[in-house]
Amino acid sequence: MGKLHIVGGGAIGSLIAASAHKNGVPYDCYPRNIRTMPACARWQDGQSIALKAAMPAPVVLEEGDVLILPLKVYQLNAALIQWLPYLTQKPTVVLMHNGMGGLEAARDLLGVDYPLLLATTSHGALKESTLSGDFYVKSTGLGATQVGAPNVDKPSPQKLADLFQVAPLLANAIATLDSALPPVQYQSDILKALWTKLSVNAVINPLTALHNIQNKHIGNTEFEQIRIAICNEFTQVAKAYGLDFDARSVHENVLSVAKATGENYSSMHQDVVHGRRTEIDAINGYIVEMAKKKGIPVPENTLLVERVKALSV
Repeated sequence: MGKLHIVGGGAIGSLIAASAHKNGVPYDCYPRNIRTMPACARWQDGQSIALKAAMPAPVVLEEGDVLILPLKVYQLNAALIQWLPYLTQKPTVVLMHNGMGGLEAARDLLGVDYPLLLATTSHGALKESTLSGDFYVKSTGLGATQVGAPNVDKPSPQKLADLFQVAPLLANAIATLDSALPPVQYQSDILKALWTKLSVNAVINPLTALHNIQNKHIGNTEFEQIRIAICNEFTQVAKAYGLDFDARSVHENVLSVAKATGENYSSMHQDVVHGRRTEIDAINGYIVEMAKKKGIPVPENTLLVERVKALSV
């Protein structure tokens, strides 16, 4: 089993660390700010678990190690540049973020043949602080993680067992992730899975941020017209890039996710509340940019980008 090296001190990264700790998977954390790194995790059943002390700086990784970057897309470039001198043995790198654009950034810096995994998770977590100023991560919902290998030669292996034959280090990295924070599901077409996640985020994230609401309220009648419009625009753009989505099914999935994560606040909502930069450019902004390249009008997504950006002005 490889060792996990988790970059950043955010909610999902801290949750991965806590679950790895609980399940006996070796790990280290590398937050940008050690002071705000969560010292413990609190699970929904009331259980609490302490985390290892954070590492002050990157270290050279071995080939069998796994470097996880559960960061914002706009943080990814700087993080990869910082870690490049420590990746000489080509350990597996895992990108885990909302929105799109990370794959392009990683390929520019690491090359198109680097052992890379893309992951998207539905686990819920919040980073919070106590009255004394100590930080902790709180599990807010059990989910699953989907992962795939975009740089493996086509046709992509259809099953994890097939990936073991073609790229054993990548397959072992997936197995390590599954041991740390299960369940992890291998996806032969990870880009389709990421576009599916994008369709959900494109509706839930901006609307919860703009209206200061929990995910469950996305299903309210007042948002029906804009939900449908966003899903229709998403479907048109996706089809222009060879991804077959049905607008009605996309809308139904958005409602299903909003209901299943009803008590949660979206990451974009939390970014706005805490005065942080949002990921709107990597979500609705990505849809807008991809639409421009194909000459497809997407007025609802364009307006959402402008409105969310105006919140932080």
